[in-house]
Amino acid sequence: MAEDRFSLWRFYERRVRRIIPALFALLVVASVAAWFVLFPHDFRRYARSALAAAFFGSNFQFWSVTGYFDVAAFQKPLLHTWSLAVEEQFYLLFPAFLLALRAARQKTRIAAVGVVFLLSLALSIWGVHTRPDAAFYLVPFRLWELMAGALLALGLVPEPRSKVLAEAASLIGLVLIGCAVLFYSDATHFPGAAALLPVLGTALVIYGGAEAGTFVNRALAWRPVVFVGLISYSLYLWHWPVYVFARYYLYRELNAGETVLCLALSFGLAVLSWRYVEQPFRRRQGGVPRRVLFGAAGTALVAVSVFAAAVLTSHGWPDRFRPEIRRILAEEHDTDGLLRYCFARPLSEVNAKDLCQIGAPGKITPSFLLWGDSHADAILPAVSDIAKKHHLRGYFAGESSCAPLIGVFRPDTPRCKTFNNKVIELAKRPEIRTVILTARWGKNADGRAYGDEGNGFVPISDAQAKAKRPADNAAIFARGLNRTIDALLAARKHVVVIASVPEVGWAVPQVLARTRLSGDGRPVFLPEEDFDFRQRVTRPLFHTLAARPGVMVIHPSDVLCGNGRCRVAMGGIPLYRDEHHLSVYGARKLEPLLTGIFGN
Repeated sequence: MAEDRFSLWRFYERRVRRIIPALFALLVVASVAAWFVLFPHDFRRYARSALAAAFFGSNFQFWSVTGYFDVAAFQKPLLHTWSLAVEEQFYLLFPAFLLALRAARQKTRIAAVGVVFLLSLALSIWGVHTRPDAAFYLVPFRLWELMAGALLALGLVPEPRSKVLAEAASLIGLVLIGCAVLFYSDATHFPGAAALLPVLGTALVIYGGAEAGTFVNRALAWRPVVFVGLISYSLYLWHWPVYVFARYYLYRELNAGETVLCLALSFGLAVLSWRYVEQPFRRRQGGVPRRVLFGAAGTALVAVSVFAAAVLTSHGWPDRFRPEIRRILAEEHDTDGLLRYCFARPLSEVNAKDLCQIGAPGKITPSFLLWGDSHADAILPAVSDIAKKHHLRGYFAGESSCAPLIGVFRPDTPRCKTFNNKVIELAKRPEIRTVILTARWGKNADGRAYGDEGNGFVPISDAQAKAKRPADNAAIFARGLNRTIDALLAARKHVVVIASVPEVGWAVPQVLARTRLSGDGRPVFLPEEDFDFRQRVTRPLFHTLAARPGVMVIHPSDVLCGNGRCRVAMGGIPLYRDEHHLSVYGARKLEPLLTGIFGN
């Protein structure tokens, strides 16, 4: 622009040559792998992400599906393309921004970019605590990181005048990056202020690199390191799908040898992609002509769109698998049918008029309440069947990740405390005689995720204390549950507590299908000792509650566990629809155990 020779057309041609060929080469190979490896529901999810990646909207796609029922990262082969989408969206916005400032003085341009940097940084720091998913995936929250590079390029800081200064900047930059690598964890709020460390570190390494001959400069000029830089874009594209497909196929963590093989395969594919895809397309002289380039890009976009439409309309091509596998996988979607309409209702609808009613049909006054989180929704079919046999009708009140713990706050579900306060008022109505409480008690009491969920910690709090470590959750959990029981008993209610359903920690239908496909005849189960350890806090508490007049405690493990094992299937059919939610089939297996919940 300074030399008056900038062309948007040529700029985007360079972007197309740089980005699209290698990306679409990946999409072709990954789509073939997905056909052979992914089960129908995950194949549909993959098709949506492939379409989003082709149009550089992956960040919006993955942001839109984050939440309680989202799947684990290792089930998303194209998850990493969110950052490529952010980069391309930046390329759409930033040239126009600079063109608007091309007649301005250099100081004005720097000031304008600086304002964008500061606004985006402030938004990121705010969003990482209030809108963490948006802060991670969306451009406004990540723009400041790119603006740091823009400020460096615009000359905000003069080039280093001495080798000592350059050396110091480079080394400090490496230390900052190293600190982020070594000390950041799943618990780190990122990006936000935490991202300042690697971003500032990278800027310092680039800044110090302007002076030749520094230690860092020489290290980065080492031929193997330079080669990694050359193949870095293709390596970025290939490394994650290779890991995901391997992890998905084995459905377990990779061991050391398998990890090394995945790394080697990633590097091999990256080298091939760089040599035979990137280089031919990036050459303007003797390479692919502009007209052919844009025509091929348009054709590729159409092809990906047709592929995605075919996968989505065919519901993931389930006919790729034999009937017994399809029967097992059908349990992934075996829900009560009320989940979409009755679960997590707006707070204004948490009342006797608007909440869903279950049990016997007809104009029967509701006399019971089923209250809890998604585990309450999972067990709803069994409760509803038993209510029908007793000619009873009742309310269902369910909220995501919200156990019925009065006075307890969970930071990941800010609606929960208000929701529970509204439900307890409904429970106190005179026509309500029985209140059934159930939830994922173990996670609330322990504070930690389980199995494939990772190692996240959810601290709960009440008016007396706030958990700072997992062990702190136990006392807060006990107080919250006792407050709920006390309030219900004071209102003369019959209280039924359905204790913990064993959390398996891995997607049961998919693991059963994978073992059946592989011909592995060994039984699949959860060791009962794992379940007992997870419930080490809740078991004594439930034992104490069961001794209180007016309280009944029912243990699903009496049916699901025994002889050292907790069953995940009966008759070859999964009892769970995922890692810890019972399917309708699984819930109905508990009906004999639950028969007495309404007493006489």
